[in-house]
Amino acid sequence: MEMPQQIEEAFNSIFNAESLDDLRKIMRDLREPLGLANIVYHALRLPKTDEIHPMLLLTYEPEWVRRYIENDYFKIDPVVIYGRRGFLPVDWSEVDRESVSAKRFFAEADRFGVGRQGLTMPIRGPGGERALFTVTANMSQIEWETRRFAYMRSFQLMGHFFHDRAVQLGGFRLADRSPELSRREKECLQAIAKGKAPKQIASDLHLSTSAVQLYLQSARQKLGCKSIAEAAVTSLRFELLEN
Repeated sequence: MEMPQQIEEAFNSIFNAESLDDLRKIMRDLREPLGLANIVYHALRLPKTDEIHPMLLLTYEPEWVRRYIENDYFKIDPVVIYGRRGFLPVDWSEVDRESVSAKRFFAEADRFGVGRQGLTMPIRGPGGERALFTVTANMSQIEWETRRFAYMRSFQLMGHFFHDRAVQLGGFRLADRSPELSRREKECLQAIAKGKAPKQIASDLHLSTSAVQLYLQSARQKLGCKSIAEAAVTSLRFELLEN
């Protein structure tokens, strides 16, 4: 089965999940077919609660999770430190691995099978939510770079789908107001939700790429979102698009 089809099926499963346990099971079931070691959703801040790290959905070994929490590795984990202030996806090879604490942390993580490579995507939700979505792998560096480049957009969308559904199922979603989108805005967002790039959407809809970008940006602004990926997920939540 090709990766895009697997990703699209994953989106449908996430969208139709009825509990947080369903989301955990989806994470576990996705690892092997996607060639991943682990998948992690980490909510840093959510509305309606002052709790620190209010939600963790992950596939790590329980002993690693226990050690991580007991030792409060949130404070020294270079990926979490970056994700708190960053907006762009970060490859784990780009974070601090040279300091004494970072070397010790990553060496311990490796002993628990966390994954030699990783990609973490900061998420900013419409209600002021902040979260991190991470995928890790144990493939070679060359294979990982190829996979990451080819499916970056899909992994970002998956992160937004996980975030949106987790916040809903966890009872943290604030009251929604359904905006109105034009036909073209809906068509472009529908295509983005299926993992298509603007250039491909332009070809399918017989539009210029710049026109597609304008429709996507207009929809993003109407939905009050900070990214096109977030807008695609938000429009599905409002049932403005077909699932």
